Order: sequence, then structure tokens, then C-alpha cells
Amino acid sequence: MERAQQLLRSLSKDARIIEIGPSFNPLAPKRDGWNTIVVDHASREELLEKYHDQTIDRIEAVDIVWTGGSLADAVPSDQHGTFDAFIASHVIEHTTDIVTFLRAAETLLKPDGVVILAVPDKRKCFDFYRPLSATADAVTAFLERRDRHTLRTHIDYALNMALKPGGVGAWAASDIQVAEPANPVTDAPQWHAAVTRPDYTDAHAWVFVPSSFSLMILELSLLGYLDLQVEELQEQHATEFFAWLRKGALRLAPDDARRERTALMQRVIVELAEQARQMPDGPLSESAGLLRDQLLKAEYRAQALRKVLSSVQASLGRFGLDRRRFRQQIALAGQDVPANALAPIQHHILLKEATKILNRRKTPDDGMTTVEDEPALAENAVLVVPLGAAQFRDPLLAAELLRERQRSLAVQVVLEAVRKSLRSRSWDKKRFKALIAKAAQETPTVGPEAVRHAVLAEESRKVLGVPRG
Repeated sequence: MERAQQLLRSLSKDARIIEIGPSFNPLAPKRDGWNTIVVDHASREELLEKYHDQTIDRIEAVDIVWTGGSLADAVPSDQHGTFDAFIASHVIEHTTDIVTFLRAAETLLKPDGVVILAVPDKRKCFDFYRPLSATADAVTAFLERRDRHTLRTHIDYALNMALKPGGVGAWAASDIQVAEPANPVTDAPQWHAAVTRPDYTDAHAWVFVPSSFSLMILELSLLGYLDLQVEELQEQHATEFFAWLRKGALRLAPDDARRERTALMQRVIVELAEQARQMPDGPLSESAGLLRDQLLKAEYRAQALRKVLSSVQASLGRFGLDRRRFRQQIALAGQDVPANALAPIQHHILLKEATKILNRRKTPDDGMTTVEDEPALAENAVLVVPLGAAQFRDPLLAAELLRERQRSLAVQVVLEAVRKSLRSRSWDKKRFKALIAKAAQETPTVGPEAVRHAVLAEESRKVLGVPRG
């Protein structure tokens, strides 16, 4: 699937779109039949002159010229709340105030509208050596009503900008050529001059990896600065990642918020470790690549297991499992699987686990089926012999993979308990509770296996319909 098709996959050409800063390469060009309002920093004539050395035949007529202040103020008020999609490809990193920019998206979108972003991934572009942006930076910029980049931003942008051989500023994750600083330190006077100019001077103000972006959106929403949540992120092999955001911030209890933030913080560390793969003689060059692939597969498998369990939860009633509804839920879950290289993993597990639930194969009454009892289940659910950190030179990645496998194991245990509790026209809640209690008793309370307890409790609560305490 082409890049534009992938980003616009949920939209039809009758959708009302506002595209910010398409420059010379719009994602949803009017000439192709898209119903798009174009916002840019200059008129089409000025863009043609500025990008004369590029392929300029795709530059579109600019409907709204935006040179500062809130984007929402630049768009006529009668168009607020009328757009189905707010699109910005490689724009958000240039904004001086990311909160105000995303608030403008909230203002312009319909209640069910979507924010579609393509964002540079610092691991795969000239931001390679720059530190990640944090929620504190975003809040500070908002409270300062910042409309120009700071001296610190210009210094960091220039001093840590890196290029690969040939002046390449964006590359694939597999590129192991050395990235070197692009600018000499003797350019310092230029950095100071950038701040004193009366007009906006461009820079990358915001630096992300996928999980750090998710963390910032979550924290800004929890703090009340935004009313958005990340619907989906897709990491790309080169240069960037894609993000889809929707209105409606996650409403999380304090403990749930802490868990979500912790998980994202840990994922940030794992993603940053990924950069070391680009060092040909680095300590993580081979082992991290292998482990990273296994971790992605583990996450996708865990997602598939949770989708099956959610389908069970939505289909359980007084008279047991509504098989027709269950099949519908599984079909919908299959439609939601991202179209990427790991899609077969999720589809396979959805089919296999759904078939097991529908068939309700008989098993001994005196215990749970373990992964050792069924090798195929172990293979498909990532419930394999725990991986020791000593196998790899990166204990952080190994530990994260081990935790993900333990979470998958806990979801599988709940699914197995549901299956063993189903009857022809009912389901035995008492037996379900007993099986979960037995599994909890047999689960260690220390070490990596201890993470199963929280998953057992949470997923069992959902199955039983018990409100969160």
C-alpha cells in the first residue's frame, strides 16, 4: 500500500479534509478529487518560488495562509467543527506550541473526526542524536504562548543535527552507516541570530520516537491540556511513524494511568535502544534486532488474544455464549487488524482461539491446560519457555519480551477458564472463579511471572462484569 493510501485509508473522497503544510507534496490533493482545504505558510506563488528545485507540479492553490498564532483563529469560525480529517505530514515537529496546534485540530474537527499525522522518527532521521521532547516542554511552550523557537531549540537543532554519508538526512532502520554531526560548532553566531530575526526561523522543535509521542499525548490529556487519545500508531521502516488520533481523552483511574505511563516509559527505552542497531560494531547490533522482532510479534499475539477475550466478554449472557454474536465480534476484530507484515499472526490466532471457544473441547476437570500440554498453543500464543536475559547482550529488551510473554500467558489462562466454564446453554461463573483463583495461587508473587496477577484480575473482572474498584 502506498504511503498516502495508508494514511488516508479510513477516508473517502467525499470526506471534508483540512491539510496543513502540504508544501510541494500534498497527501490529499484536490486534483485527485479530494475535498480538501489547504493551509500553508505561504501562497501557491510563493511556494512555487521557494521550491523551484523540487517537483512543483503538485503544489496546490493555498486556501488559507497561516503565519502565526493559533491555527484555529486562521480558519473562519463557520468552518470550525466541520472537518472529517485534520492531516499534517511532517508539520507538527516544526510548530512552536504543540498543545495549541493540537487544540486547533480539536476545534476544527467534527466529533468523530480524525487527526492524521506523519511524524519524523528520531532514530531514522537527522534528529538522531537529539534528546526526546517531553510533556514538560509542551506545557512550558503552551504557558509561554510561544510563537517563535527558543535559543535552546536552535542550538540543539544545529549542534546535534546529523547526516549519513552523502548528506542523507533520512534513512531506513537497517542503515548501519555512521551518522555524523552536520554543522560545525563555529556556527554559534548563526544560532543566536535565528532568535533575534523578526520573522519565524524554522527548526525541529519536537523530537519523538513512537512511544514518546504516545506518552506525551496521554500525559497532556490526563493533565487536561488536550482531549485526544492515540487510536493507532504505525512504525515505518524508514524516516517516520504514522499516528491517528481521535477526540475523547482516556479517562483513567490513578492506578491505571500510572500503569499506562509506566508501560509507555519502558517502551520508550526499548525504542531508543533500537538506535544501537545502526552501530555496526555496537553491542546491540545483532541481538537487539532479533529481540526487537520477537517483541513486536509478542505484542501482536497478545493483542490478538485480548481481541478474542473481548469478543467472549461481549457475547456472554445469562444463557452462556451467544455463538452468532461471538462470530460477528471475531469478524469485526479481524477487520481491525492492521495491514502490515505481522497481520498473519493476529489473523491466525483469532481463528485458532475462536475455534477453540466455539468447539469447547473437553479437558480434564482437575486443572488448567498448560502451554506445555499443547505445543501448538505455545507457538501461536507466544507462551514459550521464558527467555533469560543472559541469552542477549541487552537485558532491558529481554526483560520486556519476558514480561510481554507473561501477560500473554495470563490472558490465555483467562480464555482457558472461560472455555472450561461454558455449558451448552449457560456458563458456570462459580467454576470460572475457582479456575482463576487456582491459577492465581499457582502464579509466583515475585519475579517476572508476578505480572500475571494484574492481568488475571483485570481480565477476569471484565468477564464477570465487575465494576473497577
